[in-house]
Amino acid sequence: MATWSDVDELAGRLPGAELGVAHEGSPAWRAGRHTFARLRFDDDGRELVQVWTGEMDTEQALAGRRDTFVRIDTFRYRVTTWVQLDRLDRRELAELQLESYDIRGGHRRRGTTGLEDLLR
Repeated sequence: MATWSDVDELAGRLPGAELGVAHEGSPAWRAGRHTFARLRFDDDGRELVQVWTGEMDTEQALAGRRDTFVRIDTFRYRVTTWVQLDRLDRRELAELQLESYDIRGGHRRRGTTGLEDLLR
């Protein structure tokens, strides 16, 4: 079961990642000028993380996991998902964050630094 503390710990290990605040005041991790992980809450107050992907078929791929991926918005060039943190293990969270970091501008910062250890 992941928490926002796990998001903080993993994101803090990414080159150039900076913790900031979203427009409404929630914590948000940025890669350059783009947010790649943002804290949200569902109606019951449970923690969600908002992440991004370039996989345009995400909604179809996650159709069987809508209890975990509670909101999926598809735009022209990217998809954003809101994910219940308490339904993720640390490895899946790391995969989602790393992909989001890359798609939102971090791939240039990450280069070939070998951050695969985030997936352990």
